[in-house]
Amino acid sequence: MIKKIAMSFIMLLIAADISIACVGKTIYVGYVDKKNDEIIANVFSRLILERTGTTAKLKKFNTPNAVLTAAQNGDVDLFVFSDEQIKNVIKSPSHDDVKNEFNVKYNLVWLKPIVSNKMDFFVPVIRKDTLKKFPALPKLIEKLEGKINNSTLNHLNTMLRNKSIKDVVKDFLKENKLI
Repeated sequence: MIKKIAMSFIMLLIAADISIACVGKTIYVGYVDKKNDEIIANVFSRLILERTGTTAKLKKFNTPNAVLTAAQNGDVDLFVFSDEQIKNVIKSPSHDDVKNEFNVKYNLVWLKPIVSNKMDFFVPVIRKDTLKKFPALPKLIEKLEGKINNSTLNHLNTMLRNKSIKDVVKDFLKENKLI
């Protein structure tokens, strides 16, 4: 009985240590000044805060190139690019070539795409040093796989007519059992 209580207490301390590890830290989520990008950035921000306790601050940019430059300079830790934005930044038809260039030239890692089909392609991109600080972040972001696409974004945009973006994002994450 005493062993069970001691083990339970140790497990509680370990779990508390894991959740505290991210508290007090900040991740900067960049996005291009478009409504769909703002929604996705807010989804990332809220998901990260709710699930890890890490503050995620949003940074808005005018162009995909500006987001990429900010990430390269360390001003942004995480962002998502659509297929259209990728083609605006790097002129290559191959996702594999672009992924490699992001890695080698910009020191950025493509995570698993949130959605990847002929109509939609959204890929989260993270700085390598951010991955070292937050190694569990890819698993958390992967929970969004298949949950965000152009149809979903259109629906969320419609919801913005009656609610704030924070409320729409919170409702979306709750409906999908992510928070």
